[in-house]
Amino acid sequence: MVSNMTVNFFSGNSFLLSLTSRQAINQLLGLFIFCLMLSIPVAQANEENTESFVTEFAELNEANLPTYVSKLSHRYYEQVELLGKYFQLYQQKRDPRGFNVWHLRGFTPSFDALNDESQQVAKTNEKFLANRPEQALSTIVAELRDVSVNLMLAFRENDPQAFKAANAMVKEHGDQIAALLKTHNLNEEIREISLK
Repeated sequence: MVSNMTVNFFSGNSFLLSLTSRQAINQLLGLFIFCLMLSIPVAQANEENTESFVTEFAELNEANLPTYVSKLSHRYYEQVELLGKYFQLYQQKRDPRGFNVWHLRGFTPSFDALNDESQQVAKTNEKFLANRPEQALSTIVAELRDVSVNLMLAFRENDPQAFKAANAMVKEHGDQIAALLKTHNLNEEIREISLK
């Protein structure tokens, strides 16, 4: 009789556990689908932004050149700000692996999209940009990869020279961008940028 009650007690518990597990799995599945649905509009928005940037500057001329300089400079500033913010955040946590994961999954995809757009516009407008200082913008954007790699080395290898190299490159880029913005009377858009 006692053994029979024990079996019933355990089978009741296992039923409750399996029911709870199913509910947890359903909740996790629901959360996953919800996140997936949220990411689709973001991906579509990124595609639209890419298309609109490339389309907007498909043909650079004297009239839209200041807007091009302004938008690309703003995008560069945003990327440097992200790199600096997350580098500091993960340093405080003493988590180089976390920074590495963020770099691969967070920074790199957005950087690759930005760089592709920049290179595409530069290539399409190669003749117009030839011998113009604005031509340097596509190189400045591409060199963000070196900045980010140096930050990873600085953190992962505890290499202060890599951090100095990244910060020096950002300062040099900042000076070049400031000069371009001044050329187009966009002084109010100049930002002081640093990784510190």
